[in-house]
Amino acid sequence: MNKQKPLFQLIFLFLLVVIGCKNTGSNSTNEEEAGEGAPHGEIANGFKHEAELYESADRVIWQKPDLVVDQLGDVEGKVVADLGAGTGYFSRRLAYKGAKVIAIDIDPKAIRWMEEQKARFPIELRDRLIIRLAAPDDPKLNEAEVDMVLLVNTYSYIQDRINYFAKLRKAIRSGGTVIIIDFKKKETPFGPVLEERIDHTEITKELKEAGYYISTVDESSLEYQYIIKAQRDSTD
Repeated sequence: MNKQKPLFQLIFLFLLVVIGCKNTGSNSTNEEEAGEGAPHGEIANGFKHEAELYESADRVIWQKPDLVVDQLGDVEGKVVADLGAGTGYFSRRLAYKGAKVIAIDIDPKAIRWMEEQKARFPIELRDRLIIRLAAPDDPKLNEAEVDMVLLVNTYSYIQDRINYFAKLRKAIRSGGTVIIIDFKKKETPFGPVLEERIDHTEITKELKEAGYYISTVDESSLEYQYIIKAQRDSTD
C-alpha cells in the first residue's frame, strides 16, 4: 500500500493540472466573449466603450431610429450607404427593411465590431449587409453604386466637406438622396460641444456648392437634431 501512495499522488496532481488548464481556457473564452471575440481584448478595450454609447437604451428615446428609418421611405431593394456607421446602429435596421446596406466607417475597430456582430445575424440579413473600411477623405464607394447615403452624427467630423461631397455625389445614382442627421447648434443634454456643431444653414450651403439641391430641412421631428434631405440632380 505504501508503494502505491506516490503513484496515487502523482495521478492526483496530474488531474489538478488538467483541471486548472481547463479552467484557464474557460476564463479566456469568457473574456473573449465579453470583448465580442476580439483577440487580446482589442475590441473590449478599444471599442467596447464606444459601442455601449452608440447602443445605449437612451438613444432609442432621443434618436427615434424607427422614425428616422420611416422618413427614408421604402428602402426595399435599394442600396443604402450608412456613412460613419459605428456599430451598425442604423445599418442593421435598414437591412431588416430589405435594403442592401453598405456600412462604412474609417475606424478599423468599428469595422471589426460590425463584422463580429454580422456573424450572429440571420443569413438573409448577412446577405444584405456589406461592411467597408473607408478613408477620411474617401468614402470608398464605386461610381453610381448607391441609391441613398445616410449620415447620422457624422457630418461635422468630415474635413474639406465640399470636395468630399462632390466626390460622394459620383457614387449616388441619378436622382439619389443624401440624408444628414446631426445635432442642432444649441445646448442639449448631450452631444458634442457647441463649437463642434454645424448649423443646418451651413450644411445646406455646402451641399449646394457640392452639387446637390435641398429637398427638406426638418427641425421638428427630433428634439435635439435636424434632418436634411438633399438630392443628386437626376439630369446629370
